[in-house]
Amino acid sequence: METIPENEVALLLILAGPAGSGKTTLCDRLVDENGHLERVVTCTTRAPREGEIDGVDYYFFSDDQFDAKVEDGEFLEWAHVHTYRYGTLKSTIEAKLEDDVDLVMNIDVQGVASVQEAARNQPMIGQRLVTVFIMPASFDELKERLRGRGKDDELEISCRIESAEKEIEQWRSFDYLLRSKSKAEDFSAIASIWRAEKRRVARYL
Repeated sequence: METIPENEVALLLILAGPAGSGKTTLCDRLVDENGHLERVVTCTTRAPREGEIDGVDYYFFSDDQFDAKVEDGEFLEWAHVHTYRYGTLKSTIEAKLEDDVDLVMNIDVQGVASVQEAARNQPMIGQRLVTVFIMPASFDELKERLRGRGKDDELEISCRIESAEKEIEQWRSFDYLLRSKSKAEDFSAIASIWRAEKRRVARYL
């Protein structure tokens, strides 16, 4: 009789969508309610916002520090988003997956495309990658969410809406499409995707 795997395959679950779509909140709740799931801390060249902690919310790098890591090939993906750069260190992904730790992260659409490209040549990531695009109910609701966060002025909100229009065009390249509804409904959908993907037989072959 063929051996049945003893351990579940650790997943890299990526949520993407326009700013204000709720992806950060979903990531945080998944981590809070699942002890074996961790959020990937990504990197940015922007300054910390009030209350943000280096190494917890982001790794905050200067432009020179970021350039050095790009030059050394340390990023799994990185991209310009608005006026800053964001990226994901390979080391933070590979070490956790090797230890069978499930990971969840939220990055921009450009970043997802880079991870998908890398996964084609890296079996460890390719076997574990799950991507979900969070589609806002409408642009009007997205604007209200952005205003409600109180983090951006109207000019920045307009810039983010313009970016959202371009990002939404890429939804077909994801494994799943989640049409955003209430916070509770969105979380239920994401949790269901994660549980189902943990049991996909193809990941063990």
